Amino acid sequence: MNRILIFIVVVLVGLGLGMGGIAGALTVEELDASGLDHFGKAFYEATPQKDQEKATTEYGLAEEAFQEAIRIQPDWVEPYLHLGRTYFVQKKYPLAAEAYRTALTIAPERKEVYLQLASALEMGGDYAGAVGVLQNLRAQETDAQAISILDDFIARIQARGQAAPKAPGGAK
Repeated sequence: MNRILIFIVVVLVGLGLGMGGIAGALTVEELDASGLDHFGKAFYEATPQKDQEKATTEYGLAEEAFQEAIRIQPDWVEPYLHLGRTYFVQKKYPLAAEAYRTALTIAPERKEVYLQLASALEMGGDYAGAVGVLQNLRAQETDAQAISILDDFIARIQARGQAAPKAPGGAK
């Protein structure tokens, strides 16, 4: 009987159906979609229902799916953006910023990523970093209205940084 069970386990693992094997069988698009599904369950279902345990579990599953998609195809920007959003809504701002920074190295033409990175930096208390990212975007921008909006964002973040309480040692 034990030999039969061992044989079945060996066969299932060999077919990729063992622990962790299912994720290996999914495409990066399927992993990304799975992550978005888990994100949706956490953000749109569990959080409004104040089910913190379910939200934490679903966010964790979303993070795992996005990280696996990134591991398989590290030059595809979408999982980084989704991972950044997942971290951001959980107030894991340094992790969100890291994901958005990587996304920018892959797709520097995606202007919305500069805004997402600046938001993560600002919310994490790195006001100077947020301003720097927005100034970089402003230098690339040619649309007068967009430049005006960026100037307003930059001024708002600078003011918020100046009003932020100073940490011991004088750093903000």
